Amino acid sequence: MILRGWIDDIRIKTKGMNGNDRAEYIAEYYWYHILLAFLGIGLVVLLLYHVTAGRRAVSFACIIVNEKIDAARDRSLAEEFAQALAQETKKIRVDSDYRISYPGHVEEGSNESDYEKFFFGWSEGEFDAVIMPRSFFSYCTELGGEFRSISEEGARSIPLDETVLSGEIMENAGDPMVIVFPSNGEHEREAGLFLEYALRDSEPLSLSRADRSQEYSAGIFAETGGVWHEDSF
Repeated sequence: MILRGWIDDIRIKTKGMNGNDRAEYIAEYYWYHILLAFLGIGLVVLLLYHVTAGRRAVSFACIIVNEKIDAARDRSLAEEFAQALAQETKKIRVDSDYRISYPGHVEEGSNESDYEKFFFGWSEGEFDAVIMPRSFFSYCTELGGEFRSISEEGARSIPLDETVLSGEIMENAGDPMVIVFPSNGEHEREAGLFLEYALRDSEPLSLSRADRSQEYSAGIFAETGGVWHEDSF
């Protein structure tokens, strides 16, 4: 190991020195090694947090693709849905920071990192609902993406303009937005309640309905039996 090599090198070069001389020698000649070691440890800790505690902290995630990036709107939507579920807002994630180009469509301001971030997050089951252009929904389906059925007829998307969210999000008339639910999303109960929330009338989602747990989502989502795989992209 690299760290073991550094320790052995220090031990050899400081042999015979007293404590103070050894400390001064290490500080003068090995400070950058120590800095690199701390940076490496920090990156490992951040990665572990993302995979464990960071993932557990979110109870529902909705991603908005190719829409104006608006943190205030995203926060407002998260607050409304969190209130409907009687949950803390920090556990609800609404994120519109996804500008993606794909065959047949070039999105202004897009970059490859957003594309990779989106499909990596999808493959890891991080997204419970996604609001996206219909053409991107078709593209994802062509790549092998699978979505939950949201009707008895087997529909796997719902036009945004048929929901109460249509007033919150701008639409391209030539490529309307749809709401879809990835089949490998981790929070099926909350996804079902989000669909109910989006289809509600003017009345807010009642907490009594939110407490029905699996009952609602089991009735509205059909089992697809499939998930995203990284090698699908």
